[in-house]
Amino acid sequence: MRVEPFSVGPILGACTHDTARLFGRAAMTSFQLSGKAMLGRVRWRVAGQDAWQPAQAFRLNTNFDGSGVIVLHGLTPGALHEYQAGWVTDPDVPASQLDWRALPVYRFRSAPAASDTPTRLLLGSCSYRFFDLGGLISDDRADKTFKAMHAHQHQHGPVDFTMLCGDQVYADPLNRLGALSEEACYLQLYRRVFGQPGMRELMANTPTYMILDDHEIEDNWPAHASSSDHVGKFPAAIKAYQIYQASHSPAMPLDPTGCWPDRDPDHLWYHFSHGCADVFVMDVRTERQIKGQKRDLRMISEAQEQALIDWLACDPQRVKLIVSPVVVFPDNRRLFRRSDAWEGFVHQRRRILDAIRHLNLRRVAFLSGDVHASLVAALHTRGRDGKPLTVHNVVSSGLFWPSALMAFRWYRPMIQSSGRLATGGLWSWNRYRVSLCNRVYSRDAFARIEVSPEQLRFRLFDRRGDALPAHDVDIDWG
Repeated sequence: MRVEPFSVGPILGACTHDTARLFGRAAMTSFQLSGKAMLGRVRWRVAGQDAWQPAQAFRLNTNFDGSGVIVLHGLTPGALHEYQAGWVTDPDVPASQLDWRALPVYRFRSAPAASDTPTRLLLGSCSYRFFDLGGLISDDRADKTFKAMHAHQHQHGPVDFTMLCGDQVYADPLNRLGALSEEACYLQLYRRVFGQPGMRELMANTPTYMILDDHEIEDNWPAHASSSDHVGKFPAAIKAYQIYQASHSPAMPLDPTGCWPDRDPDHLWYHFSHGCADVFVMDVRTERQIKGQKRDLRMISEAQEQALIDWLACDPQRVKLIVSPVVVFPDNRRLFRRSDAWEGFVHQRRRILDAIRHLNLRRVAFLSGDVHASLVAALHTRGRDGKPLTVHNVVSSGLFWPSALMAFRWYRPMIQSSGRLATGGLWSWNRYRVSLCNRVYSRDAFARIEVSPEQLRFRLFDRRGDALPAHDVDIDWG
């Protein structure tokens, strides 16, 4: 029996030194199926070996749009691996009778076992797509960016993973006009977006981590949400997000054997480690408290805030990368300020920055998107020991944003490029000062970030993959 290719995927998700999560979605149109069935198939081997590991079966679930996730075990740390993944129509066909010739062979490298090796990643966000009246993607420029990100690794060297930090889909491409609200529409959107060839090729060969921002639900969520949106639109959007983005991430709990997801996550934020870097991926959208006194407003829940602070305090000498889909700093100039960003949640932001300062952490950087521009900003303060301490915010956005919407990009005149950071209290008004480390690039781009225990290197590339050396930044942790 021939193993059929997935209609979406495979997507290579969270990857450790000896495991990897793999997602696939089958277009089950040739026969009727309800519930779960062991129709997924995957086989893998260390590159260079002739023999494949025995093929593994995993379940696909029609209640999750015909998709499934399997965890590969027993990988060789830091080694290049090959795999093939697809699905079959008969779950009882023996592995020896499977025909894999219709499937491409994908390659990825597992994480190193050593905890001090440099870590390399691609960073991007905000990939807008045009749709025609029939709901089909009518413009492939967004997908060409993903094609360039994949090709980039052949020219500039491989990366350990890709971090997509928000707005992977636009459920509201015309803002509230025509915004999605039903589960079937969200699922159809993901199938079309994640089924594009450039994005598929990148995600099949490079471990990819994701987190949502507002457009996976609606613009500036939940600022304009009605009570009906919270019981209709939100559950539909989050179910589609869990299926296509969260299912292959560390946020998704696994069954006792550690082989596949077995329940919905308790929260969407998560953390993981790779080489010398610890990474905390914040959910800045679904836990917001936007009503009440200013000091009570929260972008993330109390539980997430405490988890972040506990994570910062664990192994404080390691590199700490905090993914915040919205920019932590700098703020907008007063005329352009908005309550949707961290500048609208200054008390909670100050508590997080104070925790970094009290712990004397000198290897910390925030990774952000959202603003359709790329830059590196520095936050200057002093640690608890009285010595100078600098924290950076690396921003890379958007992967594709149409020229017709140029007004919705971040430009240098809009940004408070130097001066004090708002903290919400007179006693701390001069504690944090911000400056820009490079020029603001307000066009489509993705970033390559390389971190080691000594340094962070930021390299920017336009959506065609051409280097933009005028915007490069090298940061010594000090």
